[in-house]
Amino acid sequence: MAEMHGEWFHDQLKDRGKSLRKLAAHLSLDPSAVSRTFSGQRRMGMEEAMQIALFLGVPVSEVMKHAGIKDIDGVPVSILLAAFIDENGTLQGLSEPRPLPQSVIDKAKLAVGSNYDKRIIAAQVRASSGPLSIWDDAVLLFSHTDYVEPPAIGSLSICRVRGGKQILAKVERARKTGEASVISPAGKIEDAILETATPVIALIP
Repeated sequence: MAEMHGEWFHDQLKDRGKSLRKLAAHLSLDPSAVSRTFSGQRRMGMEEAMQIALFLGVPVSEVMKHAGIKDIDGVPVSILLAAFIDENGTLQGLSEPRPLPQSVIDKAKLAVGSNYDKRIIAAQVRASSGPLSIWDDAVLLFSHTDYVEPPAIGSLSICRVRGGKQILAKVERARKTGEASVISPAGKIEDAILETATPVIALIP
């Protein structure tokens, strides 16, 4: 079992001028239960980790890391639902990423393979109409990137264009300077300035 870094949580509370008692109230728990959690005597659950992240104003991934949260296979939980994709193929980020159901995580692991070591991000398609409606409720997996990845060229990818907008599109071609031709889900070819692009790893229906 991974180690609980209790001091990190106490430091986060202190730095923000918040008390363990107030955190316990936020979690609807007894303060002694929270103390036992931070001392490693009580296991922290995923829902609890998310609520603590919300209370502290830190990424849930940080809370998970310092709490030593693992999934059922002993592999660090690394797939969070971070966005949804609308009927136009535009990504809308969630204010607070949340864990996927275990059944979806299991399918994702099979699709991705055990040797994949990048952090995986999930986005759910929410399209009641339009070309993406056939994928409505499906989950797309992709990895975080800071550049235009070569495998994204010619592939269905998650692209960030100039201005920060993120879209689902097929990258037709791209130049080193960022100019690219992308094909939208509706089949429309558009010119765009790409800041980043990463191929979709898998689609979980």
